[in-house]
Amino acid sequence: LGLAFQGRQLRYFTVMCKDDVEIRASPTYADDARVGHFLHPGQVLVVDDRRMVNGSCFLHLADGRGWVFETKDRLLVMTEVQEFERGLWHYCLICEDDVETRISPTYSDDARTGVVLLSGDCIAVDERCTVANARFLKLADGRGWVFETK
Repeated sequence: LGLAFQGRQLRYFTVMCKDDVEIRASPTYADDARVGHFLHPGQVLVVDDRRMVNGSCFLHLADGRGWVFETKDRLLVMTEVQEFERGLWHYCLICEDDVETRISPTYSDDARTGVVLLSGDCIAVDERCTVANARFLKLADGRGWVFETK
């Protein structure tokens, strides 16, 4: 299901890197374009334009705050998410193994937070999305993201 606003195609992206990402006034890496506002790891945003500039992809935030880069120095900074939903759901962990939360919707060990959920724990979830054909859930209490299945 695609979103459209005033004729623009809207898509969801999430911050995948471990560091905050500073928004730029224009589609550039230049420090003088920084606006002093940041996006945080795991944050999901609406994007209304994706533009190639000098071989790099930049994303325009639909709320008008500015631009962010999709990659920087071969590091994946932002990635598109599918089937994004915001609401409130409750889940119980039924697997036998403990599950460690991630800072963003990914299986990557580099994104581990140190927060562990135990089999039988019940959690409140306020965002759900699919990244690379895997379903992820964001804990409503801010402890991070978990995968629905693995």
